[in-house]
Amino acid sequence: MNNRWKNLSPNLIRQRIIVEATTKDFIEDKSIISEYLKQLTKIVGMTAMREPFVYTAHEDGYGAWQHWKTSGASFYTYPARNGDPHLITLDCYTCKPFNSKKAVSFTKKFFNTINIVWKEIKV
Repeated sequence: MNNRWKNLSPNLIRQRIIVEATTKDFIEDKSIISEYLKQLTKIVGMTAMREPFVYTAHEDGYGAWQHWKTSGASFYTYPARNGDPHLITLDCYTCKPFNSKKAVSFTKKFFNTINIVWKEIKV
């Protein structure tokens, strides 16, 4: 079996971005996470198919999912441990183009991040 990557559907639009950021405080308020995903939906011009789903992983942080008509976004928070700072991650996968820089800028401002990095995954 050939495991080399090949674009199997070159006419289908796909865009992926991963954002990671450190924060001063641990993000553990479900309503804040939900509000972030609702506002992110508007910032990147997506259509929400439902309210954000936010859940606790207890001492391991929180997770969330925003279902979009054209795919979605997952979001996670991690508490500081073993010398690492508090961390948030966002992973967006869409079949509709969006402005990655707007998503990053919004995330940085919304959570008042200390450090933020992002990577767009090219298909």
